[in-house]
Amino acid sequence: MTGRKNAMLTTEDRRWLTGEKVYDGQHAKQQRYQRRRDIRERVYNSMLDFSILIDELDDDEWRDIFGEVTDGGQQWQNVEEDLQTGVRDGLAFLLRTIGVATLMRDGQASQITVPERLLTAALRRAGHRDGLLVESAFLDIEATDVGIPKLLEDLQSDEPMSAGSLYLLMESGAVDTDVVQDCLRDHLLEDGSEEI
Repeated sequence: MTGRKNAMLTTEDRRWLTGEKVYDGQHAKQQRYQRRRDIRERVYNSMLDFSILIDELDDDEWRDIFGEVTDGGQQWQNVEEDLQTGVRDGLAFLLRTIGVATLMRDGQASQITVPERLLTAALRRAGHRDGLLVESAFLDIEATDVGIPKLLEDLQSDEPMSAGSLYLLMESGAVDTDVVQDCLRDHLLEDGSEEI
C-alpha cells in the first residue's frame, strides 16, 4: 500500500503516516512539521484539481479509471477492491471535511447546512455532467453519537452490541479484524455450517 507511485501523498508521506518511517534526531520536529505542511498543500491543490477533472476527463477515461457502474447503479464492474475502498474513504474524507458529523449529530436543522448545500451542489454538478437536471435532493441520516471508548466498554461488559457497533469498532482499528475473522470462522465451522 505504501509503495505506490506519488500522488496526493508521496511514497515517503505514506510510509511516515503509516508508521513505517520515523523522524529521529536533532531536526526531527522540523522534518515532521515540513512533511505535514507539504501534505496539507498537496491535499488542498488536489481538491482544486477536481474542478478540472470533472470537466476535462472524457467518458472513456472515466471508465478506464473507475470501471463501469451498471444495473441501475447496483453493480460496479472491473474495479479492484482497493479502488472501491479508496473511493469510499475519499468520500468519507470529503464529507468529514465539510462537517457532516455535525449534521448527523444535530439531525434536522432549521436552515440549510454546509454539508447539505455542498452535497446538493455536488449532485447537481454530477448530474449536469451526464445531462441531468437535479431539481431537488433530500438527505436523511440516522446516526447515533457513540465513541470508540464507549463501544469498548460495552464489549468488555458483555452488553449486547449491534452489527453497526461491531463494524465501527473494526473500521476504527480498535479491534483486530484477523482475530474477528478467526472467531467467526471457528464459530460457524464449529456448528457444522460450512455454507454461509
